Amino acid sequence: MPVPYHKIGLGSKILARARLVFGILLSFAVILTIAGVYQGIKSGEFNKVFIKPFKQFAADFKKAVEETPTPSPAPSSNSTSTSTTKVIINQTVPQAPQRQPVVSNCIIKNIREGEFTSNKCYSQQDYEDLSYYLNQYNSAVGSVSFYETKVRINCSNNDFFKTCEQDKKEQQTNLDSIPRYKSIIQGIIAKGQ
Repeated sequence: MPVPYHKIGLGSKILARARLVFGILLSFAVILTIAGVYQGIKSGEFNKVFIKPFKQFAADFKKAVEETPTPSPAPSSNSTSTSTTKVIINQTVPQAPQRQPVVSNCIIKNIREGEFTSNKCYSQQDYEDLSYYLNQYNSAVGSVSFYETKVRINCSNNDFFKTCEQDKKEQQTNLDSIPRYKSIIQGIIAKGQ
């Protein structure tokens, strides 16, 4: 005898397992989403990706609303006039100066390590310069430490290795570059908002 369609179904064990798996996957997705938003807020990327486009849209919308053309008054014609002379009047209406909306067009740079710790907003060019000089500064500091160790190990009390003089020059060059990079970075950070 065939089994009616309404009697065929999943057993309670299978449904319980399906709910458990679905619950675990949903919990995992929620945790990943919250972690992603948290990391985005911490790094400043959340504002750049999610908040800044809405602010830009609002500023553009406000600008579009402010720039709606005002209707010019229609010249009135006096139909009861018996004069046959036409008078042409050129009327110029002074235009109000158009104000540009203030839009924050900047990129947040989080610097969490070292003496340059800040969380300011920079123009595109300043952001790129700051990133470049921070990399140069960190590279110079790392190179000084590297060459100091290398010179200490290889050049201590003997000049067996021919590279000792070159290593000392490289170390000194990097050591001389550090204050210059430091002052450039501090100048760019001072310009941040």
